Amino acid sequence: QLAQESQPSDRSKPLALSPPNTMNGHWCMSPLHCWLLALAWFGVGAPTAAACSIDPAIYVRLFENNMPMFQEIARLVQEAGAESVLDLGTGPGEPSTIIAKAMPKTKVIATDVQPAMIEKAKVRARGLPNVEFGVASADDLSGYGAASVDAVTMCYVLMFVPDRARSLREVARVLKPRGRAYIAVWKRLGFMEVIQQALEALTGSAPPAPAVNPMALSGELALEELVAATPDVTVKFETMLTYSFKLGDAASACDSAMIIAGPAISKLVADGKANAKEEYCKILLELLETSGGMSASGEYEVLENTAQLLVMEKARGQSEL
Repeated sequence: QLAQESQPSDRSKPLALSPPNTMNGHWCMSPLHCWLLALAWFGVGAPTAAACSIDPAIYVRLFENNMPMFQEIARLVQEAGAESVLDLGTGPGEPSTIIAKAMPKTKVIATDVQPAMIEKAKVRARGLPNVEFGVASADDLSGYGAASVDAVTMCYVLMFVPDRARSLREVARVLKPRGRAYIAVWKRLGFMEVIQQALEALTGSAPPAPAVNPMALSGELALEELVAATPDVTVKFETMLTYSFKLGDAASACDSAMIIAGPAISKLVADGKANAKEEYCKILLELLETSGGMSASGEYEVLENTAQLLVMEKARGQSEL
């Protein structure tokens, strides 16, 4: 598959770590806000992640780690023969681009809540006449008609949506009878776990749980219960995917962790611990090595990242009953 961003970034160097920072007009208003926005690279809204401190090259590598899920969703959409697909939270254009390439006669609508992200998706999908674009929040699809699409894709999106119940109702509304939604959420993120462990080892206390995080729907039956509360839809089937996150060499692994740990490290530095980043990175790399996170080529990786892919189907129309 193509790299997640085939064109050079509009930034030639990493952005400064300390907020406030901005990219394309999107501001990080506090260290916590930056931390929460940085979680977007787990599948949603790359510009907000970049707004905090992310090197474009690091972003591309991290986002590419989710290719197994993008490909699996695309395979299922193709298998179902969908003629129209609405992709919510497409980021830089996935799984929209894979679907559009595999199904040239299928209309694919790539949407994201961030206009700047849509611009990145347009670059990725350049030359694909069957892709359209739109700015939309996953819990407000008022720009799309009832029963207007055969499939909806939500790859690592729903856990970040403020009103998840409304989002699924909106998805059900825009789906045609017997249309399907393909929803991916994280169940375990080894990468996040090792980052938290390293912070705890450095500070002597567990980091506070974030108010919003990629594990929001990791609980048993969390997604199934949301679907069960949504009228006119049922769970068709579900599966689990486990894959590694490749982090690169020692410097790249540390930089990748800084996307999430950066605000905490910055606070330690501000409080007088000048070498906090160096100490943190040493701990992080030791944890990766002892957990088997070293590839045969000598690069660091996190092995245990498990996601749930649930397929939700809308009920048949009255004319089919």
